[in-house]
Amino acid sequence: MATGYAPTARWRNDRIFYTSMGVAIALTTFAGFARSYYLGPWFETPRGTPEVGLLLHVHGAVFTAWIALHVVQPALIANRNPRLHRKIGYFGAAVALLMVILGNVAAVAAMHGGFIGMGDPYAFYAIPFFAINTFALIVALAIYWRNRAETHKRLILLSATQIVEAAVARIPLDAITSGAPFSFMIVPDLIIVAGAGYDLISRGKVHTVWIWGGGLVIASQALRLWIAQTEPWLGFARTMAGLWSG
Repeated sequence: MATGYAPTARWRNDRIFYTSMGVAIALTTFAGFARSYYLGPWFETPRGTPEVGLLLHVHGAVFTAWIALHVVQPALIANRNPRLHRKIGYFGAAVALLMVILGNVAAVAAMHGGFIGMGDPYAFYAIPFFAINTFALIVALAIYWRNRAETHKRLILLSATQIVEAAVARIPLDAITSGAPFSFMIVPDLIIVAGAGYDLISRGKVHTVWIWGGGLVIASQALRLWIAQTEPWLGFARTMAGLWSG
């Protein structure tokens, strides 16, 4: 049974699981942003004003750095190099902070034309706003519990549910585009399912991160859908949109 796994076997299985999840997240991100960012020059993707173009380039570079960490950091642990993992972790904290700042700014800028085809831009702003700030909360908890490896690594993986949403939304598949915005959130939530399932198989029980953290993610998704069409939210979104002059 899973609870009888030796520590060495658990470490080996964790190495495979978390490294594989990091690669899957990176591939999903590339698939979603290939046309609009990574392969943008070949698809002649419009960037808007020069200010918006610069913002998107910087945001994309920082976003990519964070996604790369999802591959590099588990790989360092898998190769028994925790010292370098911790050193890079300080860089990762700075990248996460930039992600939150730039993500919020980009979401505000997008209300001026970036949410084309998504209905009311002020209502849709709830989707990226809650995603970015839920990501911020989860990563903050991961940093706080950085010395609790079992909790830390699960929180970092859980945070990916919020940033992969944007990539999934851009994958040109009818099953995704026709189910918007629910599909943007449901597909990334498979990370929660995978994490909980892996824990159940490898340890015989689900870690509390997937129970409470997963519950937080799902609650935030329900909240953003419920609040998006309310007048208080629309008023808040209009106020935020008014801060952008680019």
